Amino acid sequence: MKEKIILSTVSAWELGDQFESAQAQKNEALREAKVAKLDGDLSENAPYQAAKEKFRTMGRIQRRLTQEMDHLLNEGHRLVDPLTWVNDSVPEAVELGAVVVIDLDGEREKFLVAGARDHHMPNEGDILPIPYTSPLGHALIGRHAKESFSVTIREAARSVHIHSIRRPTREEILAIFPALKEE
Repeated sequence: MKEKIILSTVSAWELGDQFESAQAQKNEALREAKVAKLDGDLSENAPYQAAKEKFRTMGRIQRRLTQEMDHLLNEGHRLVDPLTWVNDSVPEAVELGAVVVIDLDGEREKFLVAGARDHHMPNEGDILPIPYTSPLGHALIGRHAKESFSVTIREAARSVHIHSIRRPTREEILAIFPALKEE
C-alpha cells in the first residue's frame, strides 16, 4: 500500500491558485487570438500563432494541475493546517511540524519539518521549511536532540548534529506561510 502524503493547507491553496492563474492566462490568450484573427491571413499572423501557443500551454498546465489535485484527493492524502503545529508540548523526537536546529557540515541551520510540497523561501525569519519527504527531512524524522548522523543529499554525504527540537511559534508559522495571515 502506498504511503499517504501529508500536504499543508497552504500548498493545497497554491495548487488552486496556480490553476486559477492558468485559467486566467488561457482566457487572455483566447481574447488575444480573437483580436489577432481580425488581421487576416492566419498562417503568417505571428500574434495569432503566439496566442494560440499560449492557449495550448495553459491548457497543458491546467491538465497537469487537475491530475495532481485529483491524485491528491483520490489517494486520500492528508491535509494539515500548519497552525496546528503551534502548541506548548515539547516533541521528544523530530516529527512533522517541529523546528529543528542542526549543524549541517558545521553550519548552524534552523528548519521546520513541513508538508511534502513545502519547499519555498519564507519572506522573513530564519527558519526554512523542508519537506518531510526530502532526504534531510526524511532522515530527521524520529531522531532526537544531541543525535549525530550522516545523510546523503544530492549524492554527497553530509554530517548532521541535532542541537534542539521544539514547536514553532504562531509568529514563525505566519512568517513561513504568509497566506495564513489572510484567513
